Amino acid sequence: MRRNSFRILVVAAFAAVVALFGTAGPASAAPAPTPVVTVVGGCDGSKQVQPRTLSSIFCADAGIIVKDIRWLAWTDAFAVGYGTEHRNLCIPNCAAGKYAVYPVGVYLFAPKKGAFTQVSLYSSVVKPPETYQLTGFVR
Repeated sequence: MRRNSFRILVVAAFAAVVALFGTAGPASAAPAPTPVVTVVGGCDGSKQVQPRTLSSIFCADAGIIVKDIRWLAWTDAFAVGYGTEHRNLCIPNCAAGKYAVYPVGVYLFAPKKGAFTQVSLYSSVVKPPETYQLTGFVR
């Protein structure tokens, strides 16, 4: 039940983003330009499109990783999806810390030079939503 309400929340958030940014295409019948796909930089320098795992939130220590991501939209301006967050609680310390695991909504935005630079994570566990600078880089 909780997972279904979370998916409804993610879909509603996606609808709000689409309403805000719009989805209208060009009005003319001119040939479409070669599509440019905005990517996420991986910790290894790879260019990732719709990755199932997002580990570039904190490349140095893997403190937060989102796995099993299902993308609802991926555009040049933003991407919206949901997955499972694995957050290191650093108790008793970060090296030996246990991970909390829970569903999370993912919103990538602020593209620069063809790569998303920020991510917001939405969950019913951590409030308000948290926004992070992506630390992965693109080669």
